[in-house]
Amino acid sequence: MLAEMRKLILVGSRSETQATLDLLHKSGCVELSPAAEGQGTFRQDLTKQTDELSLKLADIQFAFDFIASCCLEAADLAKKKIIDYKKIKKNPLTPQPTLTFEEFTQCEQKEAELNCIISKLKELSGTLTECAAEKLRCENALAALSPYAEVDGELGIFKPTARTYAALGAISSSEFKEGEWSEKCIWRTWGTGSQTALAVVCLKEDEEAVKSALSDMEFSACPAEYVGTYAQESGAIKKRAEEIASRRAEIISQVAQAEADLPLIKLMRDYYSVNYAKVAGCAGAACTNTSYVLEGWVPLPYKEQVDKLLEDSPQTLSYYFVEPSEGDDVPTYAMNNSLVTPYETVTNMFSAPKYREQDPNPHITAFFFLFFGMMLADVGYGVLLTLFTSIYLAKVKPPRGRGNMIKLLLMGGISTVIWGVMFGSYFGVSAADFGMWYWFNPIEDPITMLFLSLGAGLVQMLYGYLVNMVSLFRQKKPLEAVFGNTCWYFLVFGVAGAFFGSSLAPWVSYLGYALLGIGIAFLILSGVVSNKGVKRLGSGIGKLYGIVNFFSDLMSYTRIFGLGLASAVIAMVFNQIGIVIKDMIPSAPVLGWAIACVIFVIGHTFNLGINTLGSYVHDSRLQFVEFFGKFYEGGGRLFAPLGSEMKYYYVDEKKYEIKTKSIIGGKR
Repeated sequence: MLAEMRKLILVGSRSETQATLDLLHKSGCVELSPAAEGQGTFRQDLTKQTDELSLKLADIQFAFDFIASCCLEAADLAKKKIIDYKKIKKNPLTPQPTLTFEEFTQCEQKEAELNCIISKLKELSGTLTECAAEKLRCENALAALSPYAEVDGELGIFKPTARTYAALGAISSSEFKEGEWSEKCIWRTWGTGSQTALAVVCLKEDEEAVKSALSDMEFSACPAEYVGTYAQESGAIKKRAEEIASRRAEIISQVAQAEADLPLIKLMRDYYSVNYAKVAGCAGAACTNTSYVLEGWVPLPYKEQVDKLLEDSPQTLSYYFVEPSEGDDVPTYAMNNSLVTPYETVTNMFSAPKYREQDPNPHITAFFFLFFGMMLADVGYGVLLTLFTSIYLAKVKPPRGRGNMIKLLLMGGISTVIWGVMFGSYFGVSAADFGMWYWFNPIEDPITMLFLSLGAGLVQMLYGYLVNMVSLFRQKKPLEAVFGNTCWYFLVFGVAGAFFGSSLAPWVSYLGYALLGIGIAFLILSGVVSNKGVKRLGSGIGKLYGIVNFFSDLMSYTRIFGLGLASAVIAMVFNQIGIVIKDMIPSAPVLGWAIACVIFVIGHTFNLGINTLGSYVHDSRLQFVEFFGKFYEGGGRLFAPLGSEMKYYYVDEKKYEIKTKSIIGGKR
């Protein structure tokens, strides 16, 4: 269910603004919102503070990106034996770090240490940029030297004298042409590629004519700094490039070692994010010279908690709670039991419910649970999924509001086990091979699986119309509720009776036709009662097109049938591949079974991963399109209290017992 919200209006002394914000943050259940400006009030200009915090957050993001990229490159260099680097091993089952509020407020003491880390990273980043520029210069220098690779002798000997002109340079092979100029000098070329090295020597009086001809051929003189042989000059450049590469590798290694500082960087990221939200809250307050007015939203179940916290506070303040008024941008906060809460993840991916709208999460819980299991439907896969997610939740112990996706997959694993037993699938092996009970095998009886999928979809769709009917009754729209929703029940039962009732009794068919007629009439009336004027008739007839949409939505549930068969067939195929390979080595049965087991593990791991993802995605789509379209609008925004900006750490006065050192200091 969605919690009732109350607006908190708080008045206090401006000198105690920060203390009050810390108190609201500590409560963990107050979302700040801009206060209404009254006569004689103003808003503080806190642009400077927000800009400073934005820069700090940008620096932290730079640190994250820079360290991550250098760690990847360091791992690659370590594989090539260029540097000695060992990536810090991260245990995915490590509980999320939790702090008390007092520990969190002490994070400011770590700001100097963070600034030192950021400054060092920026310095190393600048050095890497210089290395990249120097490397580019070396590459360009080698490219400029390449035409002279076959020149025998030092490149610097081609210099003018008092009576002669001499030059060495590169020229495009396609541009080189002998002519009158070539008769006035001694010349020679080296190389047969696209660029040719050309050396010329002539008397001073012919210099201008030769230069003019060379210019026409786009002659490019050899850089004056290259005076040795090609081997000497290119060797010096390559040595310089190696030194740059070595220096760069050393810097990459230094940056990768900063991975050990990530816990502090993450902590300060959360600290600055919360402070940014507090400054933004201050900027939204209505102020006078000595006081302020803050507004915020508090879920009704937490009203007493906030009331007591403010009542016991030493600050000078006055506050009261009011109900939301029309036009308020009220956030939504779902309060469901432990079975429903994980499915809030699915709903929020689509759109958060509007305030006062009914909570769709309880309505999708059972359907999502059942459909997920029908799509994966294997006892072995369900046991593994349940086991892995259970271990994760037991070890990590995610705090309140986190880990919902893992909990959803845990329940999906349980559903998979249930349907796996029903379909008799154990890692792709049929229960019939073990003499165990099962309802039916989807591979052997796909028609039953198809009808089961469509039947489950039909039940969900009709349930969606029921939910919509109840909602319209609450909105005091009884005619729209009755005509717009019961018509589908009449149509479904009418079609069933008209086409299949004769097998029961002749009169059932006639009853089906009657129900079908009532359904069509109600469908037309649903369009008539929801419009006014001349639009009524056209809208009523247009509603008949909804029958096409209804059956289109119903056919979408065949994806349950498709994914259920795909999971079973892929599992069976990997089993057959393993057995075939085992049978190909009759002389070494142990080796054959060993290879088969490797195939089993790889194949079933792949099948479990890809079909778990597919089950989640397609199950979500059925909820978003086929189910939500019947009754759910969405378009709201989630309740985001002070402190929800934290991503890596969690502030809780009742910390989990974790035998690790605190980020701030001491032991937990």
